[in-house]
Amino acid sequence: MPVDLVTDDMEFTPKCEAALVHIFNLYDKDKDGALNDKEIQEFSTFTNGKKFTKEELAEIREHLDCRESDNALLRGGFLQLYSLQTNAGDDDETWKDLKKHGFNDKLDLVKPTGTVNSKPLKNDSKK
Repeated sequence: MPVDLVTDDMEFTPKCEAALVHIFNLYDKDKDGALNDKEIQEFSTFTNGKKFTKEELAEIREHLDCRESDNALLRGGFLQLYSLQTNAGDDDETWKDLKKHGFNDKLDLVKPTGTVNSKPLKNDSKK
């Protein structure tokens, strides 16, 4: 049985947040703390098998935490995206994404993918 993704207060567990931050960092190629259009589309293509539509990108920019100067999705916005999905009862979709990036039911990185590096996972979500 998989571990919980969120606490009773609907917040991510520390291990889940660390896994999501790890995924975010994989796509933040320029290490500026935000996913630009190219980076977010790489994430979407790997995770969902297709790019976000213009409409989906517009919704992301309108409703999630993005940098004002270029509308790049900030790490907090990335976590918001998964929080909305998970807390709306679609935790199966969140699990699918986590597993696609090599995490098991205990949120351990066990199978690095072509995009995921094999560095040890640490909880860097407080940075």
